[in-house]
Amino acid sequence: MAVVTGPVYVDAPNANASPRYGLFTVVPPRDFPDVHIRDGGVVYEVANDGAGHGYDVTCAPGTSKTFDTTFTQVAANPFVVYTSAVCGPVGLTEQRLHDALLDRLSVAEQGTVESVFSQQANGQSPGLANSTNPGAVTLTAVTTITAAISSLEGWLYQTKQYGLPGIIHAPSVASSYFREVNSMMKDGGGVWRTPQGTAISLGNYSGLTLAGGAPAAGHTTLYITGQMAIWRDSQANVLVTPYGPNLNRATNQLYGLSERGYVVSIDNFVAAIDVILAI
Repeated sequence: MAVVTGPVYVDAPNANASPRYGLFTVVPPRDFPDVHIRDGGVVYEVANDGAGHGYDVTCAPGTSKTFDTTFTQVAANPFVVYTSAVCGPVGLTEQRLHDALLDRLSVAEQGTVESVFSQQANGQSPGLANSTNPGAVTLTAVTTITAAISSLEGWLYQTKQYGLPGIIHAPSVASSYFREVNSMMKDGGGVWRTPQGTAISLGNYSGLTLAGGAPAAGHTTLYITGQMAIWRDSQANVLVTPYGPNLNRATNQLYGLSERGYVVSIDNFVAAIDVILAI
């Protein structure tokens, strides 16, 4: 049968689909409490970086105690995630362009944040690979995911005596290997965790080494960090370029842009480990 009409425009059927599991599942973003954070980042103090100590209870007075250094300041620099589109304006209303740009940003931003954070790219810090954190370390390479988890958790909870649950960061290519060794269980909030309670973030991580190098074939780099926070522009403050001023009348092309500012921070603990992707 011949088609006598053109296709009918309808809303995208998967526009409201839930985002995949990733960093935003483990660390849900929060709105900037102050819009100036978008330009200057944040700084705060953490009190969870001092070791605990014990002493004997005896009859002798004057038991000496060890005093740790002052609290550590954490600073985090901002970066911007954006998406864009260029197309002809015929049949494209301003509202459709606005909504499409927001949808594109919503779909892309988690993976972009994972990539930027994993490479410390676009001026972002503190990050994982290419880290300028003087306390970041590379642990001895291992051959299994189980051994990697053991080494990372041993470093954070024993060597560093960190008292809060940390976060393991792994590229998506490693996700099936975590499941095969049965090292993960999902908590009530939908976050995968180790038996120790360490959260596992799986996503668009680069897998680069701490120095920024590519791992060998069949290998990747896993990281562990302390607690994290993610701040971003509120939905009301997401930038979407206006329709009319961005129409190039010489070429009849319409340029659209949507962008959102982000700040990602870590509680000052970062360790990396090279692991073979094998069962």
